[in-house]
Amino acid sequence: MAEELVCDPLLGEQWLGEPVLLAVLASAPMQRLQGVHQAGAAYLVRSGRDTTRYEHSLGVMLLVRRLGGGLEEQLAGLLHDVSHTAFSHVADYLFRCYDEDYHERHLRQVVENSNLPTLLRSFGLDMGRILSFEQWSLLEQPAPDLCADRVDYTLRDLWHAGYLGRAEVESFFEALRVQDGRIVVAGREAASWFVRQYVRLVTELFMHPLEMFADYELARALRLALDEGLLREEELFLEDEELLARLRRSAHPEIERCLRLLHPGLAVAEVAAGQPFDVYARVKPRMVDPLVLLEDGRLVRCSALDGELAALQQAVLHKARRGSYLRLLN
Repeated sequence: MAEELVCDPLLGEQWLGEPVLLAVLASAPMQRLQGVHQAGAAYLVRSGRDTTRYEHSLGVMLLVRRLGGGLEEQLAGLLHDVSHTAFSHVADYLFRCYDEDYHERHLRQVVENSNLPTLLRSFGLDMGRILSFEQWSLLEQPAPDLCADRVDYTLRDLWHAGYLGRAEVESFFEALRVQDGRIVVAGREAASWFVRQYVRLVTELFMHPLEMFADYELARALRLALDEGLLREEELFLEDEELLARLRRSAHPEIERCLRLLHPGLAVAEVAAGQPFDVYARVKPRMVDPLVLLEDGRLVRCSALDGELAALQQAVLHKARRGSYLRLLN
């Protein structure tokens, strides 16, 4: 059986020999994700924000594999983000989906309009079963638990942005355990470290004024294009650069103004409520509270072991729910 070497910056080199995994990786819907940035419009204004949905999806699959997940759950890991639009969560801000679930609402439609159902049937697999993500306990868990998706995007985004080294990431992977089908962390120190990294992810990346401004400004350009009939909703499922090119070809003055702002020299400040502002931005409130496996075998929430971290996360949640008022400085 032919094998293929896949290289991941966090999980290293791995040989894949399952034909269905290789076929799904090579499929058009998965390949499109190589042109979709995980951090939305942030890569246009900040360095280090170049993770793609393809890289993340591959990473999730490899982490599920490392933790002992079966073939179907690995496939679910590959496909869990296949319905993201260009610029990922920008579509959520465009349509005011404050749970950031626009892609989830369109999952079945995107998959059914592709060759994936036929491809999976050719291997004797059922697409409906694979896409029932709630049954895959390593892949998905409701917050505040850990899951492969949440672990991967946290470490991957921070690594690309230069906040983490490979050794730190591998050390945390070594601390992961599976108990009753759920991901837990061996030891308080590793769990507290991950919570602090998650807070950093939310505050220094997701809620950074530059990133929020860029996403909302691009959403504004897309709203204008849709309202003026210059763009169809189905075109949102292009790759990032294809969608940008269509917006630029519109020759619409206000759209052009929005796009001119999205460059590395952009300067934005957060201002207090009541002050003049250009964009009011909200992001999905996010937190984690891992289950910690203690030496005596007990499972305890990290928050029960570190009250300071719990208070810190509550403050971040409060700010996310309140939203941010952003002012353009240049």
